[in-house]
Amino acid sequence: MPNEPSTRLSPPPYSTPPGFIAHEYERSRELPVPCASLWTWLSTPETFTRQLWPFWVEFVAGSGVNGASGFAPGVLNVHHGPLLHAAGILTRVDTLDDPPPLTRDLHYFYGSSMLTMKLVRPILLRFGAGPAGDQACILTLRVECDVRPWIAGFWTRAQSLFWSAFFRSALAGAKRVPVRSPTEHTHSHKST
Repeated sequence: MPNEPSTRLSPPPYSTPPGFIAHEYERSRELPVPCASLWTWLSTPETFTRQLWPFWVEFVAGSGVNGASGFAPGVLNVHHGPLLHAAGILTRVDTLDDPPPLTRDLHYFYGSSMLTMKLVRPILLRFGAGPAGDQACILTLRVECDVRPWIAGFWTRAQSLFWSAFFRSALAGAKRVPVRSPTEHTHSHKST
């Protein structure tokens, strides 16, 4: 039987509104942990739902394809707190059974905002993980937003500060995940 990738959904329709520009922030770091440990940590909802008060991440249980919950295609998700309201849908969620690099896409709905809808409108949050040797993994994150032109420089600096802390958390979190032996994990694919 042919190998097929995980279920992928189309992102919600969206176009950059007048007066905004597209802003893309992407960073990668090599972390000295196996990709299976890193991806397991990234694929655990509690990694994101145990946030620092007053910020929260919520998943709508059973909203995914075939009633799936957690990190699965179709699951609805919202990040919220002061100056933050970002509601979206998981459109791609690779698993350890998919070939590397692994990717997860969260597309945000119209009406989502950071700071205020008049300044920053999030579109996409993507995580990726690919091997960098047997015991190392490259974690890549990408954030796409529409921003007012005059705030773009500030927004890049703010993203750098926030995501630097996330990379440190990812390393610490992945180190706590038990390493699976090569016999427990193969790059087999789901077949239909």
